[in-house]
Amino acid sequence: MSLFHAKHAKHAKSDDMPDGQGALLSLALMRTRDAIAGIEDPQGRGGSPAMLAPGARLARLDPDHRAAILLAELSEDLPLSADDGVAGASSASLLCRQADGTCASLVRIDRPDLVQFREAAAMVGHYAELRPDRAPEIEVQTHGLMPFFAAIRPLEPSRNPATLEMLARAMDLTTAAVMRLKLALACPRPTQFSDLIQPMIACPSHPTLPSGHATQAFCLATLLTRLDDPRAPLQADDPLFRLACRIAVNRTVAGVHFPADSAAGAVLGLQLAHYMLARADPAATAHGAQFDGRLYHDGGAVRDFHYGILAEMLDDADPATRLRGPALTPRPAPLWATLVARARDERADRWS
Repeated sequence: MSLFHAKHAKHAKSDDMPDGQGALLSLALMRTRDAIAGIEDPQGRGGSPAMLAPGARLARLDPDHRAAILLAELSEDLPLSADDGVAGASSASLLCRQADGTCASLVRIDRPDLVQFREAAAMVGHYAELRPDRAPEIEVQTHGLMPFFAAIRPLEPSRNPATLEMLARAMDLTTAAVMRLKLALACPRPTQFSDLIQPMIACPSHPTLPSGHATQAFCLATLLTRLDDPRAPLQADDPLFRLACRIAVNRTVAGVHFPADSAAGAVLGLQLAHYMLARADPAATAHGAQFDGRLYHDGGAVRDFHYGILAEMLDDADPATRLRGPALTPRPAPLWATLVARARDERADRWS
């Protein structure tokens, strides 16, 4: 059966019809019903209560409806706290509602000061030398990151539907979280400090820190690592994390982000991944973390972001970063847990 016929055998929406034939389908269904049912009164059949568990019922919904439900479940326990000010908050925290009903900080971000941003503009300008080499990557990455991760850990819609859905919902959550933090912290873009930056892509209109691309890249790297082994150490020289670093640096090459934005995004991405894993598996560990942009410098000099700095962050040896704060106990998210379990099964069966 063709895809077209299969869709409409399930009473797909008439606006899915090709070439504007939706009205024709509606008319055809009306005429068919008149011919078959005539003037008979419909007699309702007997029914029974729903027997499927919520997770199994969720799997029957359309993808966009599943996405809305899962995003709601994951985001409902992530309130934001910020010392609001007209000029932007000096710090903002993404809180985590825990199993006992209390809230604790999942990640706190203290923004760099304006002097640090201004002095970092020159470093952003110097990165422009890499644009001819990085241009294809930068352009593709403005539209999506998944193909780059799928090149390292093969992900195919026919073999890994749950994994791809899990990662897509993770990207939804990172977007929601990072935009709330950006809005609260109100950090300026490199182009606001120098007319010579001249980005090679359109500069986003929203604030700069934390970097959304960095947040998503490090979240994806962490989730894919922990899908294979929930206890696997996170290592800066792993191909997944090398890729995450390169994606983050590419945004500085493009002229739209500071290195500090990438560092803050790395911390946030790691934290959101651990939060999502802990909500699916009570045995998974999550801890509070902090990125202090005021300390993100090298003895007062502008600080870059690269593999070496990520290694210091993961080893908890970076003075601007703390990844192993107080332990957290996020509430279980049963619907999300069913999707993560299916994704784990796909990885376990990948040799078949």
